[in-house]
Amino acid sequence: MPNFVEATIREELRGAGLAAQGSLPRLLAILRQSPDTHLTTPAIADLLARGGVAIPLAELAHQLDILAAAGLISRLPTPAAEVTWDLVPEAHAHFVYGDFDQIIDMHVSQETLLAMIRDALAQRPGGVEVFVRFRR
Repeated sequence: MPNFVEATIREELRGAGLAAQGSLPRLLAILRQSPDTHLTTPAIADLLARGGVAIPLAELAHQLDILAAAGLISRLPTPAAEVTWDLVPEAHAHFVYGDFDQIIDMHVSQETLLAMIRDALAQRPGGVEVFVRFRR
């Protein structure tokens, strides 16, 4: 990991009140570089393996929980038994198509988001579910 990336990741961890040592910095660096922002734990394990990092699934799940508790990643509310992680730490909305086949980040204003929801409800009455999650 280049020095400036390492320093940024370590500062992000310290800012969240976490120790910037061990495998957390490498894990967070790999997550931040991922082109996909919505991944399951096994998919993250595969991503890590491609980056040359091997963490047992139980330990990986624990580390992901630590990052989520610190607000550096979050769990997406899905009906699936398998956790889907959102790697984008900033608050944003999601549009989900099908049974979580496609999850799209929506970085739009509240007004635009409400207009999109109204439009979806008008186009597909009875075919739209809205989930609201209140962050800390």
